[in-house]
Amino acid sequence: MRTSVPVIVGHKANRKSILQKYLKLTLKFIEFDVSLANGRLVVKHGVESGAPGVKKFIINYGYLLIEGKDPILAPSNLEEHLKEIAGKAGVWLDVKSRGVETEVVRLALSHSISDVIVSTGFHNMLRKVKESYPSVLTMLGNVDYRPANPIKEVELAHADGVSINVHYIDKELVEELHSVGYKVAVWTVNDPQKAMWLKELNVDYIITDIPEKITRILLGS
Repeated sequence: MRTSVPVIVGHKANRKSILQKYLKLTLKFIEFDVSLANGRLVVKHGVESGAPGVKKFIINYGYLLIEGKDPILAPSNLEEHLKEIAGKAGVWLDVKSRGVETEVVRLALSHSISDVIVSTGFHNMLRKVKESYPSVLTMLGNVDYRPANPIKEVELAHADGVSINVHYIDKELVEELHSVGYKVAVWTVNDPQKAMWLKELNVDYIITDIPEKITRILLGS
């Protein structure tokens, strides 16, 4: 059984201040949320609330206010962030918009970033990435439920694994995916006890807002 610490991924480095913090920690992977806004690729998460009408608008706008102030309504170009990270870490690109998946990877590789992971909830986008860039790791992302047949879902997406909400992970899922060589990433893990439990489950990646604390805990230092 593996005894190494899962790869710690700095979550949602969409603000430059968070990106700089993660770079100082020398993380192996830093995650950006990639969207298409006004014809340009930007790092922006956003939120899709199921609430109707005005309530949905308030929740979505409120999320933007919380997410960052540099700036709120004009998020940074993806390329600006890639220039910052070039040669210092790998990138985890969580793609939120359709049709930009291969361009996102091309940009990352053009900035001397050799370790690239792409996640998205769109199966067809993952297939396109894998066809164009076979060496890039692809993860079926935004899995906010317990898949009844996780292996089948990964196969349909031609992906290399799943990125799943911590609330839906269990030992059976990890063992099932690992049995055929697929990888398991878990988000968003900010609870130290959960992190230790996930290490015992042998998950491959832990995505967290507090990578410095989670790393220290998992290393026992």
